Amino acid sequence: MAAVLRSFVVALLGAFAVPIAGITGIASVISLLVFIFSSEARSFGLFLFFLAAASTCYFAVKTLQGIEKRGRLLVESINAKENLNLNPENMLGYPSPAFFVFDKNNRKLAICNSVTGDYKLHGFNYVLQWYYEWGTGTRMDVGITGGAFIPGTNMREPTITHSEYKKNFTLVLEVADENNPFFKFPMQGESPAKRWCAKLNAIFNG
Repeated sequence: MAAVLRSFVVALLGAFAVPIAGITGIASVISLLVFIFSSEARSFGLFLFFLAAASTCYFAVKTLQGIEKRGRLLVESINAKENLNLNPENMLGYPSPAFFVFDKNNRKLAICNSVTGDYKLHGFNYVLQWYYEWGTGTRMDVGITGGAFIPGTNMREPTITHSEYKKNFTLVLEVADENNPFFKFPMQGESPAKRWCAKLNAIFNG
């Protein structure tokens, strides 16, 4: 139970570290530029904001680096123990501590947990297919032209339309396990999902 809890906590940290690092990194750069180039906005409060944003970004990046390092060390250990050539450059699931890693030459894959050090080996026939899926959301678009004229004026009413967009992209692996036939990996957008589908095609069929 303790191992499961540790894995969950690390997975949660990894999931939040990516957006936090991006947001605080941008915030720290913007606040630094304002501090340097705008004498009117320069203040001790702005400097403190920069320090807080930069520190948060640093710790988020270090968290991601720590998760990746533990994953790589586990892959290297498995390779040495099992005489395999699993590729740590393609850890499907990172920054989660639970991930898939592949050996194209020996047609083997490992399901790993870098927190506990556990792993399971399978042949490539374990994976039946892969694809990505997504949810949809609705956004409201407001236009300033195209509406009817407001009576007594030369102004037009704003136009309001609704459009759907894709969100919550997930890469899905279907595997030969009747008890757990799906593994799902959240993706940071459609491009990473497409890239992983292309990688898997190259790994399994190249």
